[in-house]
Amino acid sequence: MTLRQVGAAIGIALLGSLLAGTYRDRLDVTGLSARAADTAGDSVVAAHLVARQSGSADLVTSANSAYVHGMGIVLLVCGIAALGSALLAAAFLPNTPVTKSSEAPDMAAAEVDARQ
Repeated sequence: MTLRQVGAAIGIALLGSLLAGTYRDRLDVTGLSARAADTAGDSVVAAHLVARQSGSADLVTSANSAYVHGMGIVLLVCGIAALGSALLAAAFLPNTPVTKSSEAPDMAAAEVDARQ
């Protein structure tokens, strides 16, 4: 349980960092002051607030596009991790053969009850 919780926390932190870095790199803050550009790079909501105050419709478009691009990268990484995990599970989990009994379990119990 502890391993699962620690793994989830680390995974969320890594994916969140990937999203934040991708968002900040793709955000077009041309024409903004350094303080406004830094604030806009914090989050999409902050970029929308800065765009409203500065009257920049291009910043809203850029923020939305940067966020969607970042989420696409995060989902791609998640898909690759899921595929890798599935391949590892298929390769290393034991292959237990399925044994077929001549009678179904319910039928066998019914016959034993009928004989008594």
